[in-house]
Amino acid sequence: MDNSSNGSKRTAIVIGIVVIFLVGALAVWYWGIYQPEQEAIEKARLEQIAKQEAEQKRKDEAARRKTQYDQLIINADTEFNQENWAVAQSLYSDAAALLPNQQYAQDQLTLVNAKLDEIAAREARIASGEIETISSPTGRFYVIVSSSIDGDLAMDYARKLTEEGSDVKIIQPDDINKLFHRVSVGDYETWDQAVAATSSFSSFGEEVWVLKY
Repeated sequence: MDNSSNGSKRTAIVIGIVVIFLVGALAVWYWGIYQPEQEAIEKARLEQIAKQEAEQKRKDEAARRKTQYDQLIINADTEFNQENWAVAQSLYSDAAALLPNQQYAQDQLTLVNAKLDEIAAREARIASGEIETISSPTGRFYVIVSSSIDGDLAMDYARKLTEEGSDVKIIQPDDINKLFHRVSVGDYETWDQAVAATSSFSSFGEEVWVLKY
């Protein structure tokens, strides 16, 4: 009876030890292997989601900036074509700041700044009474309001027009035109622009004509 009782106790102890070992092994596996793996998987999943969200946010922002840039360029080109240089400069500057890698806005800004510098120089000449003389061909189209053999007479007339606020230039005689000093009140890049501008100088009467020089 005692041997049977002792055997049962030993069996129970062995079973208890085995159970404890299995529970311990399971706990080690769960906390040491399974749980860290699940945490790593979940962390990777959340990081992937965050990366995808950040990429989508970047794309949305890039699309928003491109849309805004395109609208600024449309508005700036409109002002440029209407020769509203200061407004065009502001719009091109905003576009260039928005997308600095877009060359078009930079190029247009360079053109506008050159136009503004040209206007500033012209206004400075008018204010000082300075008369610019052209002695060699420029390829531009000049609105001529007077031609005179007498250079002093042409200069006096040019000074009078300058005092009245005109942007005056005198085209001097050259190898082809050996006689006449021509007084211009405007110069343009194209023939059509110059011809269109002649209507603004109708007060000069029939003396107004366009010269390419």
